[in-house]
Amino acid sequence: MNHYAPQPENNKPRYKGKYRIDSTRLPAWSYTSNARYFVTICTKGKKYFFSDVVEGEMQLSPMGEIAQKLWYEIPNHFSNCQIDSFCVMPNHIHGILVVNQIREGDANQIQQEDAIHRVSTRGDGQRGGVTGLFNPMLSKNSISKIIRWYKGRCTFEINQIYQGFGWQERFHDNIIRNEFALDKIRQYIINNPINWERDRQQPPHFPL
Repeated sequence: MNHYAPQPENNKPRYKGKYRIDSTRLPAWSYTSNARYFVTICTKGKKYFFSDVVEGEMQLSPMGEIAQKLWYEIPNHFSNCQIDSFCVMPNHIHGILVVNQIREGDANQIQQEDAIHRVSTRGDGQRGGVTGLFNPMLSKNSISKIIRWYKGRCTFEINQIYQGFGWQERFHDNIIRNEFALDKIRQYIINNPINWERDRQQPPHFPL
């Protein structure tokens, strides 16, 4: 199927012929911090790679099965990360990731890596660009690193059976602040297939 969401006109300034994309990260937040993160990742062009919803239930294609399988494998590759509620939708995935630096050795390793990164700075002496010390790509087990592994592994495995699969470049995340928000997001994820017919013409939205 070839389902594409309409693309809004982009009036952002260009750099080297490409549109600049605003950062979706929270500037003053370390993305290795212990917290729950609500993550949404969309397929390239919002295309229905993962099959469709039938009578309120998601019917996974082989590509959708790969996306689901690899999400459940995240804790096997990142010892500081657990998974919570999760669902695969036709053109995106929703999931909650729990970052929990529970072992002293993990925390010490991150501190050592941060110290190493401080040695290598930009020409103006500022580490990490506009996000400074909170750059999410400068820590081994940050949310950005976890999602980059997940997207890359999905792309590799899915392209073994279907050439042309891809993700949007960015992903959306919300830091879950309290138990009330956690319960609300869990229900949103669980009910996503049921609400699909109502929401399918809209971009994935977020209950915060």
